[in-house]
Amino acid sequence: MKPAPIRCAAVLLSAFAGIAGAPAPAPAAAEPERVFHVRDFGAQANDPGDSGAAIRAAIRAAVASGTGAELVFDAGTYRVAPQRPRGHCLPVAEADGLHLRGAKQGTHLVFTDPISSGIAVLGGRGVVVTGLTLDYDPLPFCQGTVRAVDVEAGHFDLEIEEGYPTPDGENFVRAIEPYGKWGMIMDRAARRIKAGTPDHYMTPRWEHREGRLWRFFTASEHVRRQLARMEVGDAYVHLGRGHGSAVLARGCDDVRIENVVVHAAPALAVGLVGNRGAIVVRGLEVRFPPETTRLLTTNADGVHCQQNRSGPVIEDCYFEGMADDGINIYAPPNVVHEVRRPAEWLVSAGCQVLPGDRLQVFDPRAGRIRGSVRALEVRQEGRALLLVLEEPLAGVVAGEDYRSADTLYNLDACGAGFRIRENHFRGHRRYGCLLRAGQGTVEGNLFDDTTGAGVVLTNEPDWPEGPVPWDVTVRGNRFLRGGTCLGYADSPHGAALAVRGARLGHATAEGTPLRGITIEGNEFLDRPGAAIYVGGAQEVVVRENRIVGTAGAELRRAGGAVVIEQSRRVLLADNQVIDPRTGVTAAVEIRGGTAPGEEGVRIEGLAASLGPEARAVEDHRPQPEGARGRH
Repeated sequence: MKPAPIRCAAVLLSAFAGIAGAPAPAPAAAEPERVFHVRDFGAQANDPGDSGAAIRAAIRAAVASGTGAELVFDAGTYRVAPQRPRGHCLPVAEADGLHLRGAKQGTHLVFTDPISSGIAVLGGRGVVVTGLTLDYDPLPFCQGTVRAVDVEAGHFDLEIEEGYPTPDGENFVRAIEPYGKWGMIMDRAARRIKAGTPDHYMTPRWEHREGRLWRFFTASEHVRRQLARMEVGDAYVHLGRGHGSAVLARGCDDVRIENVVVHAAPALAVGLVGNRGAIVVRGLEVRFPPETTRLLTTNADGVHCQQNRSGPVIEDCYFEGMADDGINIYAPPNVVHEVRRPAEWLVSAGCQVLPGDRLQVFDPRAGRIRGSVRALEVRQEGRALLLVLEEPLAGVVAGEDYRSADTLYNLDACGAGFRIRENHFRGHRRYGCLLRAGQGTVEGNLFDDTTGAGVVLTNEPDWPEGPVPWDVTVRGNRFLRGGTCLGYADSPHGAALAVRGARLGHATAEGTPLRGITIEGNEFLDRPGAAIYVGGAQEVVVRENRIVGTAGAELRRAGGAVVIEQSRRVLLADNQVIDPRTGVTAAVEIRGGTAPGEEGVRIEGLAASLGPEARAVEDHRPQPEGARGRH
């Protein structure tokens, strides 16, 4: 059974309410630059006390001074508590051209509430955050060693390491239900999830035994059975996931986060929600601090992008140790609750909709795109939105929720046009890049032992998130190993790079909703599952990729290096597959549901060097009489 996904979107949505409704007017001409030093407001570097009030006073003064101010920190460490529990530690509201700048010698901000966000840029335009290192004390997670496991009783005992908080802290006890209380078995040496184990254990309840020993109880029969994968002596991390981001930018015009280091966060390293204009994350490092034994950095994603009205540029970054995806780009759905007239629909308020927005209409039961509509008018009606459309669309199904009704995904508020370049993803949980948007590029990145796939282009009706991606290029990346955790490389569509249209039930779409994908010039080394999976897609080009498997490298399931399923108009051109491992059955495996002949798959210039029992192409489609499925 595939484990239920543990993701950060649902637990963060409530924190993202109230996104600014309309684009802000163009900025006025810049005024002379003003520099505000936090020391002048009483914040002294390396003071063991709380510097939060003094830094917030400096921020307010800088914002009030007008366009183009700088807020400057000295070198050293500042401890920062929020003004009120669960509030943002350093809110920056409606700033115009403000630059928050750390010292070249190193500025460390240590946030002392493991529930709260650190820096929160709320509205405004042209804000820049640079040159800061961000951490939490106490940490928003704990870690230790498994001392006993009782599979039948459904619990295990964990001895918490010295120097780490115990799970009776408020951030653990009050973590979001059900997705805030869970943990992972870790490989101490590699600092990632232990190979061959699940990627999470849901443990909503625990009790103190003695000293630093705590007993954790599983949430379900499925999780109880998975305790058989746990061994006495295993390292284990338990997190208390909340809403807090190390850096949050919400409802901004033109925001830039550059050369920031994040060592820990209650949820996201960087949250980007409902922004417009130029959205840039450059030189971000999510990494373990030196000379520590930590097994986790952030409790959720590295860069989490929701409802942005332009594509973020994320480049020259480093990601390791997170409890979720490296980069996540998407929009939540608006569920069609009522079709009052052919061009007048009542929908849920899951995503912001503005007049003029284009909406993808998706049937989640079949995994088909019904079409697209444009909103002419948007009116609030209670907790729902009443949409007046430019033109009606026939066949739309209304219902109570995303399982029974059609869902809308805002094509103008999903982060379309993203650019992900020259980043390094290493050893964190789940995916390197999880992308539900279009017209983007993923280029020149290194995906190094990520728990799941390096890149996933998909919609997710079961979560739910979308839209269905379109017109994306994945070029010149390197994918090294990865996928050794249960439920990833060993799954039927597990791959280092997965392109998959989906329908409810975690199944591949009946049709081919995902389209216009180019995969070219990438290198795949020692992947434990497929290198490339394409399912529920059309108009896909897979060109000039090099796939290598070395003898002795782990292989978690048998099959082809490239797998095509339930697709059409897929071109495979000038790809090279070198893999002698037993279990690699083909360079290219074509599964059922794929269109017949070259309408389904066209193969040109395939170079394959495989084991003696393997074939260049293994074709499972119904064949004309006299044809063979293995070549």
